[in-house]
Amino acid sequence: MHIDFNGSGNTLPAMVDFCVVGSGPAGMTVALELERAGRSVLLLEGGGLEHSQESQDIYKGDVIGDPYFRLDHARLRYLGGTSGHWAGWCSRLEESDFQKKEGFEDAQWPIEKKDLDPFWERALAILDVPPPRQDVVFDRAFGIRETSISMSSVRFGQKYRERLDASKNLIYVTSANLRGLKTDGQQVVGATVTNYAGHSANVKAKRFILAMGGIENSRMLLWWNQQANGKLVDARAPLGRYWMEHPDFTIGYALVDFKITQPPGYHRPQLLLNFTDEVKRKLGVLNCRIRLRETPSGGTNRLLKDLACVAPKAGEWAAALAGKNIMCGAILRVEWEQEPVWSNHVQLSDTKRDRFGIPLTELHWKRTERDRLTMQRSLSHFNEYLMAGNHGRLKLEEWVFGNGDYPVREDEGSSWHHMGGTRMGRTSQQGVVDSDCRVFGQNNLYVAGSSVFPSGGAVNPTLTIVQLALRLADHLRAA
Repeated sequence: MHIDFNGSGNTLPAMVDFCVVGSGPAGMTVALELERAGRSVLLLEGGGLEHSQESQDIYKGDVIGDPYFRLDHARLRYLGGTSGHWAGWCSRLEESDFQKKEGFEDAQWPIEKKDLDPFWERALAILDVPPPRQDVVFDRAFGIRETSISMSSVRFGQKYRERLDASKNLIYVTSANLRGLKTDGQQVVGATVTNYAGHSANVKAKRFILAMGGIENSRMLLWWNQQANGKLVDARAPLGRYWMEHPDFTIGYALVDFKITQPPGYHRPQLLLNFTDEVKRKLGVLNCRIRLRETPSGGTNRLLKDLACVAPKAGEWAAALAGKNIMCGAILRVEWEQEPVWSNHVQLSDTKRDRFGIPLTELHWKRTERDRLTMQRSLSHFNEYLMAGNHGRLKLEEWVFGNGDYPVREDEGSSWHHMGGTRMGRTSQQGVVDSDCRVFGQNNLYVAGSSVFPSGGAVNPTLTIVQLALRLADHLRAA
């Protein structure tokens, strides 16, 4: 059942079992799973059924630090959330991504991969994708693996609209902006929602689940905790801290003696490579994914000419292989795991507020020197593999191993993957939520989505978001 809260005379139910805030992949998954179990669910979406500027303006904010995308462009605020413009790449975190990493003590989870594995197939079904192919050993001696992804075309607002409309247990409310949470110090006892005309209503639920996104979960909890004089979130919790992205850059070109084919679902021929856990430990780095994308027509010949100019013998060797259709030119791109650090964080603006009087986001974000080392050492290892077996040559941009800053480009620098800020931890000193995604300090308040990630690996987060949402729903049904 749908309620447009902007409409006149619409009233909300007096009490529900669950109130879920946000209708993106996390919120939609939790809400529908609870609805399937026969529970009464209120799903609140601050935007409408379609994109609108008045809703999108709530996502405005400032970035302090490295260049970044406009915050109101990097996410969407209407039914289905940011799934409305995601690229659809689906891959799951590796077992080592959850584990303690020497030198990166904050990049570990309080749960293990096996805790999410039971929700793997259900998550794939929700995203309408087959399982990605298992990683295969590309070169055993250098610990290089070929990895793969599955491509989803699911837009959550479109896929589940009909089911939402037909539901008898779930009411979804659009233009319902959650402005406040009231706590008695131990649990949330009520919430306030407001439409764009200023009309407000109270919401009561046995449990509340915040699924507003990888920035907004932090912003709103910071505000509500401030309004509650610090009684909403445990004072020791790192609220807003350890925010992360996936740095992502085109760094040059490669000539390689292996074919780059077009996997199912991909738009063009490309090859994804990463490294074994042994190699990452040896290099002292976090996870990194190298992408080789076949150059457009004529690109290989241009690279051969460039190589011949600087290294004639290598150019002759490469040209000979190219004549036999063995040598392939590729655009080289890397995406890697960012180290979670305290200084990268979401905070409330001192001067700017949204139309409801809530401070806008001020995102403090910088790549660290160790972030750069993950990229550099991973590339150096890949280059050693190429040179040792005479498998090819790299042509890298000067900034990669120079002292220059990262380049500023319209479509590069990061991946629009917002993670952390309400991270999961074993204790309130380590996280904002526990291993069941319950907020430290409240008995009935939970957080869903990538904001609970303590680390991000080197894969797109949506599949893990859905797995975590399914796990949370199972926990709530059993509670």
